[in-house]
Amino acid sequence: MAERLDTGQLTDEVKQLARAQGAVLVGVAPVERFDPMPPVRDAAPKGAHPRDFLPETKSVISIAMPIVNAVLDAPAVLADREMEMIPDHAKYEYLELFYDRVGHFLHDVRLEFIGQSVAQFLLTQGYESMIFPTTGLHPHVQGMTDLEIWETHPDHRRFRYTYGPFSHRHAATRAGLGEFGYNNLVLTKEFGARQRFNSILTEAKLAPDPLISEPICLREECLLCQRACIVQCITMRNDPELRDYRSLSSDDHARIFIDTPAKTDPTLCRRRRDGIPDSPVRGDCLRVCPLPDIPRHLPKRLQTMIDEWQGGARSLPGRTPRQPADGIGSQDTDKTSDAVS
Repeated sequence: MAERLDTGQLTDEVKQLARAQGAVLVGVAPVERFDPMPPVRDAAPKGAHPRDFLPETKSVISIAMPIVNAVLDAPAVLADREMEMIPDHAKYEYLELFYDRVGHFLHDVRLEFIGQSVAQFLLTQGYESMIFPTTGLHPHVQGMTDLEIWETHPDHRRFRYTYGPFSHRHAATRAGLGEFGYNNLVLTKEFGARQRFNSILTEAKLAPDPLISEPICLREECLLCQRACIVQCITMRNDPELRDYRSLSSDDHARIFIDTPAKTDPTLCRRRRDGIPDSPVRGDCLRVCPLPDIPRHLPKRLQTMIDEWQGGARSLPGRTPRQPADGIGSQDTDKTSDAVS
């Protein structure tokens, strides 16, 4: 067993290893950030708190890989065009599979690989760790259909869809990588909504990253993500009985959304083609987001929304389409102490 490094050295080694393996954003949260505390944060569901998986968890490492812009945008743009080599009756499914392969599956596997590499390193340092699948799990239950498991069975009706065992989005906001947006996705300063996350739990006490200090989501000044959803599966949370910022109020602009202000019905999303056979390739709530820069390669429907939005004098000051955002690769910008504003 190698001699243990001190907290600062160990944290640096973990981050360097994660980046060397392909992570672009890396942040650390102390496990205490997953407990409800003023101002009230969402409590992790039973069976989904870090200490449910690793009782002695002290730190949660959040890692992210960006989705390459053209990978997200090109399939949707091609849906508007004739594809000589792909028959029309197969084009939608073809483009969905295209996007799924290089916009989801690739990240899923690579992020899991990075998590394994980090956990192995921590093991050599004498610390137990836990890794996770990047996305939701789809178990088969004998005698039940997928619909019965997640939607219609009286014991499970509230779930509506399959979920992962641990929320990588909530880990990302608590590790200082970003905040939730009105699209129920985590937005980062570097890539907006265009990244995927994974997490590693560890018994090691690592140096925590500060939470972000300024909002990233443009809030009601934008709302493009909700307009872009053709089935309106994204809605705002309104839980006044919980007495926290999830009950939307006039001071939203001053708050950092460590927990999500929105909610998504994933069943509506995956069934968007029911009755709408020409629905767009999934991902419009990501594509249309004008952060960190105005997208420049969008399908006609989304481009029209962007043009109308910019025509309302809501353009981002000082930015041209897809100009690199400041601070890519830096974990020290736009962050403050552990306090939530």
